[in-house]
Amino acid sequence: MLPAMRRHAHRYAVLLVVLAGCADHAGPQTSPNAASRGGIREASVRAHLEFLASDALNGRASGSRDEQIAAEYVGAQFRRLGFKPGGTAGSFVQTVEMTRLTATAKPSIAIGSAVKWTYGKEFVAGNLSAPSISGPLYRVQGSAASVPRGSVAFMAEENQDLMAQVVLAGPRAILVRRNLTPAQWDAQAARTPTFALVITGVPSGSRPAVISLSADAATALAAVPAGTDVRIETPVGDPQKAYTYNAVGILQGTSPSGEAILITSHLDHLGRRDNAPGADKIYNGADDDASGTVAVMELAEALARRQAPKRTIIYTCFGSEEQGGLGATYFIENPPVPLEKLVANVEFEMIGRPDPKVPARTLWLTGFDRSDLGSTLAKRGARLVLDPHPEMNFFQRSDNYTLARRGVVAHTVSSYNLHTEYHTPADDTKLVDYPHMTEAIASMVEPLWWLANTAFKPAWYPGKKP
Repeated sequence: MLPAMRRHAHRYAVLLVVLAGCADHAGPQTSPNAASRGGIREASVRAHLEFLASDALNGRASGSRDEQIAAEYVGAQFRRLGFKPGGTAGSFVQTVEMTRLTATAKPSIAIGSAVKWTYGKEFVAGNLSAPSISGPLYRVQGSAASVPRGSVAFMAEENQDLMAQVVLAGPRAILVRRNLTPAQWDAQAARTPTFALVITGVPSGSRPAVISLSADAATALAAVPAGTDVRIETPVGDPQKAYTYNAVGILQGTSPSGEAILITSHLDHLGRRDNAPGADKIYNGADDDASGTVAVMELAEALARRQAPKRTIIYTCFGSEEQGGLGATYFIENPPVPLEKLVANVEFEMIGRPDPKVPARTLWLTGFDRSDLGSTLAKRGARLVLDPHPEMNFFQRSDNYTLARRGVVAHTVSSYNLHTEYHTPADDTKLVDYPHMTEAIASMVEPLWWLANTAFKPAWYPGKKP
């Protein structure tokens, strides 16, 4: 039997689905919060968001029953709109089987044959990629260009831009002197690291484990010769099955070409963490990424009101993005149309607030300068500009990148930097700017409809394809 909170969450989900199904038959809205912008109603935006980011869904943790409830909720909207199901066994939800490993003790690090480090003293970590990680030590000095695949990369100081490049180089692990506060260090030291989930039947493309070093450990490692064997060992129990969930609805196109566009977000967030500081333990993820998921649902409804598009439109809300894009990885391995028929992917993430770094009523597109998709949509009325935060590597930090690496022209629409509430329990509905979010979604309706009905095919600029 489910715990009481989750039992109530399930009932709440069913209730909201029923109410959503009745929405089209409701009388006219007179509340200011129900204002319509381009066919997108603020009242509807708010209703969807307040459910997905409510405490009832307990933070929609990757691979949890709460994530499944969110996926079923989105899938119910797709069913209501008359879409073709793209999920498992004729449903609107793809159930993705995975393997979960659980550490039975904290890890240790051996450097060569003489040095052994203790967890919580010399190092801490949040997530690990495997129980046993080893490789030759490689010292990163200003560039990731020569980092050998399969090595253990050492960074003497934290540099987010450089680290993003090192991740892509493919080391087994990254040992880095990070700028953690004493409280952050103690919090990680008190926890046993978790392992990345692995999709059943899909070759693992796990990101390297990132290990945070103390100042003394970083100084000591700087004196260790390059090529020295580094081993990170963690005792584990028996592997367990786990699941994540994608919601997939397909608006069938009329063109015999079979081309499709993909409109996406991610469903999951960080769940509940009882060791979080403060009284609030639920990471609601209102902006990240309930806001993007609402955008997908609202765009689906707006475009479903029209005649059938020429290109098929696939609406997908991925699970387990926060665990390394696992839902998107499964999707790209099991696409509803051949990959060469996917003309473009537009992901929506963190659109719940305006970005002060760009003009009012403006959105930005990650990787804007990598392809001609953003500039072309902008000419068709999309309020898209260049990402004003290139140092944050947002293009590589959302599900679009999983598709882009397989050749699909894929970008993410966003409208805010990593605000102070990012990945904290404070990312709640009360901070969402609903008029901004409603207008942001509405501004993309006509450009995406044009993309679904044109012969234009976006392309990567020379040298910019991932």
